[in-house]
Amino acid sequence: MKPLLEISHLDKQIGTLHLQDISFTLEPGYIFGLIGRNGSGKTSLIRTLLNLYHKDSGTIVVNDYPMDSMEHEAKDQIGFVLDEFIFEEKLSISANGRYFGSTYSKYDHRLFLQFCERFNLNPKQKTGRLSKGQKTRFQLAFALSHQAKLFIMDEPAAGLDPLFRRELTGYMQELVEDGTRSVLFSTHLTADLDQIGDYIALIDKGRFCFCMDKESLRERFVLLEGTEEQIHSLHSPKILAAVHEQYGSTALAEYPEPSMTEGLAVSCPTLAELLFYLRKGGCIS
Repeated sequence: MKPLLEISHLDKQIGTLHLQDISFTLEPGYIFGLIGRNGSGKTSLIRTLLNLYHKDSGTIVVNDYPMDSMEHEAKDQIGFVLDEFIFEEKLSISANGRYFGSTYSKYDHRLFLQFCERFNLNPKQKTGRLSKGQKTRFQLAFALSHQAKLFIMDEPAAGLDPLFRRELTGYMQELVEDGTRSVLFSTHLTADLDQIGDYIALIDKGRFCFCMDKESLRERFVLLEGTEEQIHSLHSPKILAAVHEQYGSTALAEYPEPSMTEGLAVSCPTLAELLFYLRKGGCIS
């Protein structure tokens, strides 16, 4: 199966941030989550993938269309939901759909209005008066109306109430159900990715610390829990960080040997726990 997105050795210097040697592929039917602290490069990477920032080197290919030589065809395959709202706020929802939809080969205004109805949006309302959640719904309705294959979202759940966050993750799962579309989204809300992410990439200071499927991630990192004495005795480069607290001691281990886990409670860290321990151990900023 051919990938919907192929990134190879992507480099981009943006002020003091340097996106360095970013490579990955995303096949149809999967959700790819990008995590990292604010300023780590998540938004800059997404803007570079969309060619809003022109890369310095490397390749970006969307559904077989190179972004360099076939930008219009590549972007025709992409539906986006950005944290920064780029639509015309003085125009109505419907007028925005028609205006921006004219740039896509498969835009269907009737379909757009159907999704607006599904997402409880009034097509006559000016987009400048929409709430944060409504702007996200509007962008999603628009993306769905031109038969996009690759959905790229930058912090789509930021500032949303828990109920709509849950709805949004449901929409993402619905998008990939038929195996023809994929979603790439950045987030600092790691609990969402724990639920729906198929692939996870951690970016720090413009570089990928890891990029792998969730099952491989669970095999790579484990939490070991025991007494302070037990955790102190684990002298190995496979121990990335240790935390000692009143109620017990824990350590994050990478590909631990079976002998290291004897007598200890072993569990898979959540993404939030993984980030906490990697920071404690100085592995990321």
